[in-house]
Amino acid sequence: MKQLFHRVKQLPLLTRLVNRVGGPLHAKGLLIWSAALMTGVLCIWEQACATRLASEIEELQCRQEQLETEIGFLRMECVTLSSRERIEEYAQERLGMCYPKPGEILRLEDGVFSPATRPEDLAARNDDAQTSG
Repeated sequence: MKQLFHRVKQLPLLTRLVNRVGGPLHAKGLLIWSAALMTGVLCIWEQACATRLASEIEELQCRQEQLETEIGFLRMECVTLSSRERIEEYAQERLGMCYPKPGEILRLEDGVFSPATRPEDLAARNDDAQTSG
């Protein structure tokens, strides 16, 4: 401690300050008061930053809850909109679609109509079934 005080005394500005205040005892007091003041200012600044960060955390948690609620709502809406019944209703009412009748179904094998499912063959089968039955 004495070495530190001796080094501080060698600084020209502090030497003049010590001489004006009235000796080394006042310089020690001034240094202690300056350190205490700086410590107090730093503590207050730290507390202000901590308070600001705490309020920011609360706001972000509130926003997170809102987003989680919105995600839940959107998932429910997605399930509702992608239900089979809704898609069928939409296709029938807005697009004018309907289920095919048994004679309207055609099968493709390797990019061509299979012989058993050509419209002419189906018509011939239906005619044969009516005449034999």
